Amino acid sequence: MTDEQSVLLHRTGRLARVTLNRPHRRNSFDLAMLARFEDVLHDLGRDHDVEVVVLTGAGTAFCAGTDLHELAGLDAGTTMHVQRRTAELVERWYRLEQTTVTAFNGPAIGSGAVLGLASDLRVAADPAFFTFPEVTFGIPLTWSGMAILADLVGADLAKRWLLLGERIDPAEMLALRLVTRVVDGDGLPAAVTGVVDRLLATSAVGRSMTKRAARLAGPRFDAVATDSYLGALSVALRPPGDYLDRGAR
Repeated sequence: MTDEQSVLLHRTGRLARVTLNRPHRRNSFDLAMLARFEDVLHDLGRDHDVEVVVLTGAGTAFCAGTDLHELAGLDAGTTMHVQRRTAELVERWYRLEQTTVTAFNGPAIGSGAVLGLASDLRVAADPAFFTFPEVTFGIPLTWSGMAILADLVGADLAKRWLLLGERIDPAEMLALRLVTRVVDGDGLPAAVTGVVDRLLATSAVGRSMTKRAARLAGPRFDAVATDSYLGALSVALRPPGDYLDRGAR
């Protein structure tokens, strides 16, 4: 698979679809995929014709976060650099001018859930669930994850999820308003189309200004700027082979 194929970008009029496309690794991010997603965000940031962007995953998973098999082989300095880039990636997605919609087609794990939750609107298929197992691997949740989760559900509940590695099933996702709808797997495309159609029927300027206003009350990314250092330190201090021995994603 080429770097370009690891994240697919398709534009149709005012709509763009971004698909995470490493199904053999549950759409987890390696360095090549990270670079490709950065390029996609750069392209979207310059595209004034696209008003709505849908993010989803290929295969049976949405995203398993960082590819821990690759991460286990990086030194602390490289890990720090990667953690900074991934935190910036989430922030860029969160601040994208277009209205963003996540279609959770399957499990969203750790930082992969963070990326999906950074969208403006979210729809899930019933096979989807969230879980944040980073602490069990001896590392904190990075990718600005605590800022996103605390904004959505409160810091105390987010802390519980992270410390206990709890699984958030579709019913709880809906009850906590993490998603607007939960549908069966076959119904996800139609549900997303319904959301997109409603968005495109409204004013692009109105949506954009609403996003700007919401950002003033949203996650404070500056407050989690040390994520890269925490992540790098955790990797540097981890026992040898710890990720893989614990069943890395």
